[in-house]
Amino acid sequence: MRKRTERTHTAGLFSQLIGRMLGKGQALISAGDTLPLVLARYPRGRSKLVAALEDALRHTFPALPASLRDRYQDALSRATPVVIADLRRHNPCTCLGHHHPPSSHSSFARAFALETGRQVGEIDLAIDAIRAWEPLPLSGLAAAAWVPDCDRGSKFEFAEARFHAAVLSVFLHELEHLAFPERPEHQVRERSNQFYVDALQAQLSSNFGLQFGFSSSVAA
Repeated sequence: MRKRTERTHTAGLFSQLIGRMLGKGQALISAGDTLPLVLARYPRGRSKLVAALEDALRHTFPALPASLRDRYQDALSRATPVVIADLRRHNPCTCLGHHHPPSSHSSFARAFALETGRQVGEIDLAIDAIRAWEPLPLSGLAAAAWVPDCDRGSKFEFAEARFHAAVLSVFLHELEHLAFPERPEHQVRERSNQFYVDALQAQLSSNFGLQFGFSSSVAA
């Protein structure tokens, strides 16, 4: 995947000022017993950021084959009951997301855990950056042979399938880091890259009856 770090990310000064001026909205995303309850935080007026994560968790993930969902059973079984997801458009460091170790939790996450008595995990996701992310440039070339001949609705559906597979893979990537902090980045990235490939293939096969010849390895 694109550049990620295992360090906690602190938002840039401009983003902090905007956040203080506008405040943040909150939304609960419940996606069944398999996934943790997600408390999404987002800049007010940017509710579309929440919709992207909600669609990925509530619709894309359950629709995938069980064999694919089970790949993250180890991380999901160790996930905290609640995951706080700080949603952003972009990160100043250009990373798609970060996991926040307990020692670096935000004041909101610490207060939430104290008031509810529940263990929480915390991550951030750069939703607009994930939409623009193209981890598989060859898939775009393969799609180009088919997409131009389709109607506008099919083109949009294809783009959304790719987007939601990407959001889901980054979410699970950061969740694995929380569950297994000792695992190296390259190992976590390899699994989430392959998950993205297979999740997208599953959606295209189900929605369009298509199979593109994606490579089984994806360059970081």
